[in-house]
Amino acid sequence: MDVVKQLETYDAIRTVKAKYCRFLDSKDWQGLESIFTPDIVLDVSEDTGKPPFEGREAAIDCIRWSVTDAKSAHQIHFSEITLDGEDAADVITPMQDRVVWATGKCPVPGVASITGFGHYRERYVKQDGAWKIAHLQLTRLHVDVYPEPVAG
Repeated sequence: MDVVKQLETYDAIRTVKAKYCRFLDSKDWQGLESIFTPDIVLDVSEDTGKPPFEGREAAIDCIRWSVTDAKSAHQIHFSEITLDGEDAADVITPMQDRVVWATGKCPVPGVASITGFGHYRERYVKQDGAWKIAHLQLTRLHVDVYPEPVAG
């Protein structure tokens, strides 16, 4: 692959990741669906304690369940991209997220908000001329947990 094609590929993959954050934070479920492969594997087992979610519908349901009642801001940093031919890539992207749930709506009882730091480890594939996320694993280095205020 020539250098220009490689740079165009890097840019296209980074744009998909930027859209992921925007779609997630704005709760644009159709947009999120558009950047996942139909058979995506979403591994957030570190956060949920559940096995990976398989398939686009299950992945989006999991994400929707975790942030529907929250305001969130996901920020990503410069990705490491390793191309695997012209139609696949392995990507590691540092991330930080801030999630603030409506009172009593956090999936973890007693928690009001979190600030997390970690990495997205992903597999991208090119399907029908567009880059899509085929596998997404969230690993965390640290999470600051803020409890709900005690009544009284």
